[in-house]
Amino acid sequence: MDLNEDKIKEEVSSFVSSLQKLLPKKKELIYVEPIKAKLTKLSEVHSEAKSVFPMCFTGARLIIRREIMNKVKLIQQYNYGKSKEPYKCFTHLLNKEMEPKSTNESLLLDAAGSATATYYEDLNGAYKMRLTSKIRDLIASETEIVLEKDNPKSCGSITCSMKDVDPNTLRVVTQWMYKIIPEFSMGTEVCFKPLAYPPMPDFSISGRYERPSFALSSTISRAGFQACIFKQFTPDLRIATILNEGNRSGKTTIGVALHKKYQNGSELKIFVDSQCRGGFTFQKDVLFYEPHNEIRVLRLVGSTLIDRQKRVRFGFGFDLDF
Repeated sequence: MDLNEDKIKEEVSSFVSSLQKLLPKKKELIYVEPIKAKLTKLSEVHSEAKSVFPMCFTGARLIIRREIMNKVKLIQQYNYGKSKEPYKCFTHLLNKEMEPKSTNESLLLDAAGSATATYYEDLNGAYKMRLTSKIRDLIASETEIVLEKDNPKSCGSITCSMKDVDPNTLRVVTQWMYKIIPEFSMGTEVCFKPLAYPPMPDFSISGRYERPSFALSSTISRAGFQACIFKQFTPDLRIATILNEGNRSGKTTIGVALHKKYQNGSELKIFVDSQCRGGFTFQKDVLFYEPHNEIRVLRLVGSTLIDRQKRVRFGFGFDLDF
């Protein structure tokens, strides 16, 4: 059997082209940052500073997000080794802090076997209601209802959640944020369980001072104290500092992070803290050009973490969003 070099090149090119068709198109991966509202919600009071810090992971991972219907999205995550975030420079002192807040009706399916349904309703323009129901398996579930109201100088919300349809797990959280002057806002959060005895509500108070490229925020509660400084030097360079003190651990940690964006679409996040820990994440989009002027992209993510024992651990992954 004679081997034809042109025939081999044609077969390899056809195979590579078929693999490229499995990748998402570039236009579907473009991330548009949401336009910030004039009022900052209490759960987003530290969002700029904490988003600068990298979410380091170890091992190998593959994350696939695919929209299979109009309002149904499937998330598949495959891990090899410890691919979860083993390090956190800061704690979350506020309810649902830094979690994605989707107000659209949707159904989210996870490869782990859980389903999350969201229903959104605008009540006469004054209140906004969001009902979220998450089912992890046949006996584990979580239901949450949120009522929000925005005013010219304040915004508030009431959240009621229950786990496994057990009234004893009923939890009520109220958040309120008021803009005293255009640059300074104050907010409070009260969390309690009505059916618990004795009822011991958790109370926290937060403050935020912001400018177009600078933000200083802090939160104090029974769990601890936290102060965040965010500074954006250029559209491609951001720096943040977080001071975290926990009442339970009695430790004070100071972390500094840097976020740099490059013109080729790559992003680099680096952090160090006072506990002699550090790490970084680097992501890059690899573009594949097809003959019909279509561009497909593969997002590569690399991570490095250094712990207190000066051990260096690595992580590598792929993120695909169809």
